[in-house]
Amino acid sequence: MTSMKEHLRAWLGEPVEVRRISLGQSGYVSILQVGDAPCKGAITMATAGLSKVINHRLHEELLFACWSDSPLGEMASILEFLVRQLAAGREPLMPGDVVGPAGPLVTGTSMEALYVCDPVYFQQGFSHFLSSSGCEIRLRWLVPIYANEARTVDSKGASALDDMFVDQDPDLLSLQRGPVLD
Repeated sequence: MTSMKEHLRAWLGEPVEVRRISLGQSGYVSILQVGDAPCKGAITMATAGLSKVINHRLHEELLFACWSDSPLGEMASILEFLVRQLAAGREPLMPGDVVGPAGPLVTGTSMEALYVCDPVYFQQGFSHFLSSSGCEIRLRWLVPIYANEARTVDSKGASALDDMFVDQDPDLLSLQRGPVLD
């Protein structure tokens, strides 16, 4: 049994808190950052405490991974927005869900949405852990996608986008990657 910070430390390296989000009486959630994860030159940001928000049964923490030259502050703001939405009563995010599209996510990219999936760029076994209360916590990887990729999920299902990712093998850490659809 472990905490999110301990889980990150065991799998990726020493996390550093980059933001603390106060949720009033529901507690707080930290955004942690680990360098060179899931690979050298990349940064992983993760929530810590979302799974403990009072009066919610989210049982999840969120991950975002990108190259270290990406606008990290803007991505942390997006994570904070999602934390607040989930803590306010939104249903948990499930693999295959899409958040958005809602205009460019950050400066310098035309990606407009986030695709929720298992953290496949990370080592097998990283995607979940047992909390100190004995609850299984699932990690949800938020992958930036284009509006047309989000529409594909809506019209054809998540497996269609997953198959395109497998077939075309785009760099999912890059906010500058091209779309897998024309």
